[in-house]
Order: sequence, then C-alpha cells, then structure tokens
Amino acid sequence: MGRFRQRRKWLGIITIARQTGSDGEAVADCVARALGFVLVDRYLLESLIQEHGLTERELDESDEERGAIGVAAADVHVDYLQALLLDLAGKQDIVVLGRGAQFLFRNCPWSLHVRVLADLKARRAALQRVQDLSDAEAETMVEEADRRRSEWIRQHYGENWEDPAHYDLIVRTDRLGVEGAAALVRTAAEVRGIGGHAADMAAWIERHGVEATTERPGGHPGFVHPSEAELAKVLDFYRIRWQYEPKSFPLAWDGAGNVAEAFTPDFYLPDLDLYLELTTLKQSLVTDKNRKIRKFRELYPDIRLKVFYGRDFRSLVRKYGLPRRMPGTAPGPASAPGSEARPS
Repeated sequence: MGRFRQRRKWLGIITIARQTGSDGEAVADCVARALGFVLVDRYLLESLIQEHGLTERELDESDEERGAIGVAAADVHVDYLQALLLDLAGKQDIVVLGRGAQFLFRNCPWSLHVRVLADLKARRAALQRVQDLSDAEAETMVEEADRRRSEWIRQHYGENWEDPAHYDLIVRTDRLGVEGAAALVRTAAEVRGIGGHAADMAAWIERHGVEATTERPGGHPGFVHPSEAELAKVLDFYRIRWQYEPKSFPLAWDGAGNVAEAFTPDFYLPDLDLYLELTTLKQSLVTDKNRKIRKFRELYPDIRLKVFYGRDFRSLVRKYGLPRRMPGTAPGPASAPGSEARPS
C-alpha cells in the first residue's frame, strides 16, 4: 500500500458497484482514504455538475437507483456524466461509486472493477438502521432498488450488471465487514498493478471518450455522440430530413496548400438548407469549438449554421420527452447521405 502513496502519477481507476444495503458506499470511502484516491460519489458530483449547467434533478437521472427508465433526457444526462468521469480519470486517481462505471471503463487496462454484496438479512437490517421499516417493507425496498438498478444498466449499457464476468473482485460485507472488504480491494489494486501509466491513461481516455458514447444500446452506430442520436429523434418526430456530417469545411491550410484544420457540422437539413451543430461537455472543447465556429462564419458567411449549446439541447429533450424508439416511420437520413449540398 505504501507504493500507492509514494507515486502520485499513477492515475488508476477503481469502480465499485454495490447492492443497496451492502455498505458499498462505506467500502468505497475506506478504499479511497487508504489509497489516497479521490472518491467520486454523489457529494463530489453535486459540486461538479454546477460548472456544467446540470441540476440535482438531472444528476438523479444519471443515477442507477433514482434515474428514469426509458426517458430520452436520461440518456443525455448519463452522457454528460460519462464525459465528466472520463475527464476526472485523466487527471487523478479515482474510486467511482456506481454510475455504471464498470462498463464505462471496462476496457481500461489500468482499472479494477469491484462488486460489493451482502445477504438479504444484512441488507434489510442496513435499511432498518436508518428508517423505521418492517421486515417486509425493507425487503420490498431492496427488491425495488435491485430492479431499478438492473433496468437502468440494461437501458444505458445493454448489460446484466449481476454477471460476475464484469468484475475483477466480488466481496461480501456480511462476511468480511467493511474494513475486511476494503482491505481486499486495496490488495487487489496493488496486485492488479493499475497505476504508473499516466501517459497511457491519457491516450486511452482520449480514444475511448468518443468510443464509449457510441456503445449505448439502441443508438445509431454512425453517431459519435448520444446527444446527436437524440437530436435525430427530434428531427424524425417532425419529419425533417437530415444528413449526418455530410461535409467538412476547411478552416486553415499549411504552406503547401493542404487542409490543416476543418469544421464538420453535425447535421445538414437539405429541405431547410441549414447546418446544425451540438456542443460538448468539456469547457476546453466548447472553447475550441466556438473558435472554429467563429472562423467558419468568417470564411463561409453565406452558409446557414445553427448551434445548440448543452443547456438548450437538454431543454429541448425534456420539452418533447421523446421515447428511445419513435413509433411509426420517420424520414430519417436524407436519401443522399454524404451529399455536399450548399446554398446557391
């Protein structure tokens, strides 16, 4: 354990999934304190989401116990939380509690995935310590929490979170206690060798920051970002034909005349002769995108472009509350995808 404290460029990731009433929160806190990792739980996320314009209600929609099932807005908020977790993982050692992080970081070589369990009697007793519940009421709450977590994970990741194949380590707090379970996690983290790869971790996050957002079940395989899939649903709802990233516009050239920088709007609406662009979560990316948009408008003043910022788009999704699959048929992509239609 001493090696963890001596090397602060480790950038390791520990994810902890837990059953309700299993004291998984206490295990995560104990592990984070002992290893000097940052605990990413609801308290930390509440302080971070304000920087990105999210509310506590929207944070709830990215929570496997509280989030709405089958609601389009929830997909958007989960997406923003994924980007936030990836950003945190590139800066510091983290222990992530819940949020489906075992699937977000499942292919990361420098991660440890843990599941915390307890038998029904222990879980029931844990709820009864904080609420005045009968045995039957406590068991009903546990069963409902289990159901919601399973449905939430299935909706956003298409996986069965109870499958042991998703975890490197499974611990039972009813047999080991919180301290015993945490000690096993700390040992497993050292044996797993999750640290010492700061540069490699940054490269992995840069690569998977895009890939992770395309894996959500039901999404269009060509979309880079789930928010783009949700906007496509809005367009389909109004039977507006669209093309996805049909054209890139050069913004800068090198000395040999080769394109050095380009801007590719997310959508083109051929019937309206209008391009649409969505922003991203990270402020550094938003700033760079705004720079590109300004340059695009200077170079192509006759081309119409509408920009949707994060808060604007989330309000749009909440307003229409579109389901994940729209009933009936819709226009979808225009018949000539990839066309380079431009204003005359």
